[in-house]
Amino acid sequence: MFDFLDDFKPYGHWLLRIALGSVFVIHGIGNFMNLTGFAAALNVPHMVGLILVLAEIVGGVLVLSGGFMGDKMTRLGALMLIPVLLIVMYMVHWSEVSFTLSKVHVVGGIEYLLVLFLVSLYMLLKGNKT
Repeated sequence: MFDFLDDFKPYGHWLLRIALGSVFVIHGIGNFMNLTGFAAALNVPHMVGLILVLAEIVGGVLVLSGGFMGDKMTRLGALMLIPVLLIVMYMVHWSEVSFTLSKVHVVGGIEYLLVLFLVSLYMLLKGNKT
C-alpha cells in the first residue's frame, strides 16, 4: 500500500536534519544575541555560556551541512548538540521534571528537549546511512 514511499527513503533524513539543525542555529543565534541573559538563566559563567551557544550554532550547521558534506559532519554536529541538551535539561528543567506546563516552567516541561535529544542521538548513531 505504501510501496511508492520507498522511492523517498534516501531523502527522509532531511526532515530530521532540517528540523534539528534549524532549531539549534536559530536558538543559538538568539542566545548569542543575549549571551549574558543566557548564561545567567543557566547560572553558568559567561565563558561556559559562550561555549554552549557556539556548540548550538556550529552543531546545528554541521547537522544541516552533513547531508552534503558527509557522515562525519552529521555525527560531529549531533555530538556537539547532545551535551548542550543534557546541560540545559539538567540546569533548567530537571528541578521539576514535567511533560506539561507548570507554574515553574510556564513554557512547558522537558518533552521538547527530550525529543531534540533523541533526534540528536539518532543522528549520532545513524549518521547519513539511510
